[in-house]
Amino acid sequence: MSASPIISFGIAAMFLAGAASAATSSPITPVPPPAVESAPLTTVAAAFARWPELTVEQPPVRIEGVVTGTMPSGAFRLHDGELGIFVSKSPSGQKLVPGDRVAVAGVLRKGGFSPWLLPTALIPLGRGPFPDARPASYSVLALGTADNQWLEIEGVVRSAELLEPRDFVAIDLGMEGESLRVLVNYSAGADLESLVDARVRMRGVAAVNVNKHGHVVEPSFRVPSFSEITMLRPPAPDPFAQPLVPVSRLMRLPPGETHRHRVRTSGVVTRRISDTTFFLRDGDLGLKVVMKPPVNFQSGDMVEAVGFPAMAEGLAVLQHAVARVITKGAPPPPVRPTTAELLGGLYNSDLVRIDARLVDWSVTGQGVTLILQSGDLLFKALYNHPPAAPLRLPEKNSLVTVTGICVISELEDIWFYQPRAFLLLVADAADVQLVQAPPWWTLERLWRALLTTGAILLGAAGLVWSLRRQIERKRAVIEQQTRHAAALEERTRIARELHDTLEQGLTGLSLQMKAMETDLNGTTHPVRARLQFARQMLRQSRALARNAIRELREEAVPARLEGLVAGLQRIAGSWNHSGALSVDIQVSGTVRSLPPRLENHLLGIGTEAMTNAVKHGRAETIHVQLDFRAAEVSLRIIDNGAGFEPAEQLDQSSGCFGLLGMRERAREIRGELRIESGAGRGTEILVTAPAPPVADGDDGAVGLPPARDLLSGPSAAT
Repeated sequence: MSASPIISFGIAAMFLAGAASAATSSPITPVPPPAVESAPLTTVAAAFARWPELTVEQPPVRIEGVVTGTMPSGAFRLHDGELGIFVSKSPSGQKLVPGDRVAVAGVLRKGGFSPWLLPTALIPLGRGPFPDARPASYSVLALGTADNQWLEIEGVVRSAELLEPRDFVAIDLGMEGESLRVLVNYSAGADLESLVDARVRMRGVAAVNVNKHGHVVEPSFRVPSFSEITMLRPPAPDPFAQPLVPVSRLMRLPPGETHRHRVRTSGVVTRRISDTTFFLRDGDLGLKVVMKPPVNFQSGDMVEAVGFPAMAEGLAVLQHAVARVITKGAPPPPVRPTTAELLGGLYNSDLVRIDARLVDWSVTGQGVTLILQSGDLLFKALYNHPPAAPLRLPEKNSLVTVTGICVISELEDIWFYQPRAFLLLVADAADVQLVQAPPWWTLERLWRALLTTGAILLGAAGLVWSLRRQIERKRAVIEQQTRHAAALEERTRIARELHDTLEQGLTGLSLQMKAMETDLNGTTHPVRARLQFARQMLRQSRALARNAIRELREEAVPARLEGLVAGLQRIAGSWNHSGALSVDIQVSGTVRSLPPRLENHLLGIGTEAMTNAVKHGRAETIHVQLDFRAAEVSLRIIDNGAGFEPAEQLDQSSGCFGLLGMRERAREIRGELRIESGAGRGTEILVTAPAPPVADGDDGAVGLPPARDLLSGPSAAT
């Protein structure tokens, strides 16, 4: 038989069709259908002998025999008089019935328990007798070694049910204390009820139900027709007329009996767990009763039940039962045993009540599982919750009283009966009664409080950190405002000193020059014209001094009335009118307005450079070059004066504050200052400053690179 996936029929799901499945799913090399006569005749025994060496390249063979069992798919079992073999499905196989004699040509394939035949041609040979059946036990069937063989078995029919679509009858056969599933081909008029509790002998084909790994899950049996069933002992005409057997003697076989028949017992219903399952109590013993037809018994009903006793996981069960109500009564009281008595199995299948703590509970579909604790013992309680009703359970850690059927759920792995765990089967939520609600300060609430406190502390720490950041920013603003106020105060003091010294000195000098001009009135001496121009320059110097004093006293630098180009032209015109030297200005690039601060410092550098050329260099000509570029502006002043050593003059101890002032102005505008000079070769001063496009009100100082001083000359230090 093949170990590949199986094809089962109906609800019973009990017969293996792995060979048929393998015939359709295995990668098999197609074999052209030969003539049946041309394939060599062989026997099933010979096929079994070749079984371990079978491959997909086997040559076709021919086997003749009788069909012992068929399937709707067209697969069937063939017996050659000595052994049986499985033949996979084919269209021709769907026309066969048990008892047909056929010749099958095909290719042998290796199955899990026996070889099987992949048919390529099939010829009917008429009808033939079934072979002699060998007797078999349940253990032989369970081993799988009798797979596909024609056998004879005995047992007691526990139930018989017609399966849809009315092709087979499923029989539960009690055999050697085990339950064997049997499929019988259905025939109209079969009296199934007359078979229940009958001792029978059956002839049919053995089969096994296997899992994905090829392991035998359970044996099964296939009977071709009801004619192959012989009744050895008929059932009792009235099952409720049998002697009444107490639950304490339910599992004992009568003397001389080898098969277990139906027995009749009685008791009081303690709980109905489902439509087909209820528990009853007889004296101090409980019993589980499983019925096929649904019942609606209530707790307290005195009932009689007739069924087949069996042990299932250490629990006595009356299977395939029928029951009837004798009298109505009050619900029986539950027993209050200790956990030690429950673990001893004294109250297995009986109604008990126990006090416990509700540790936890979970819901899966309609099933509710309660985790309970009594002392140091944890156990479960189970019940099915109606889908329409709301679920109401006590809070976790509540003290509750639970009423339910005690069932031993686990046994110790030792040679004698020793329960390890039990559970309670609860009818509904009313069986879980609250005794004491949990204290408000539970472990869960403690964790919630700790988490909440931790979150509050983290929030407070974040708030403190944020406040500290704000305080630091406020402190920085206050320090900046303090420094600004101190700077304004110092600027005011400097402005006052300038006004009291330089402004008054310039005013006095202007008055003296005006007196000299008055003395020269009426004369044509050339000094008079020069004196007038000097007074004009003095007025301009006084105006510049007043502007400087006003700027020192104000926070914001007021907009200049003249631009950089106009300022340079004004200064150059003053020197040209003085007659002391000649100054020319060359402007290149696109002239544009620059930030006031940048224009102010460039104009200051240019003024200082021209003044130094006249004052110290005794220059006769000065060339001023102003170049506007895309992102910068450069101012170059070249004179033909006596020159000097830049490195020496830039030292603060030299007293040459003009060059130091130019360097400071260049630093203020983040510009590059280059001074090239030497004794006897004149001086060139070049200042280049970034002048990107700026918005209105921007002074152009933000984002500029740091200033650099580049000195060159015979003794310049770089």
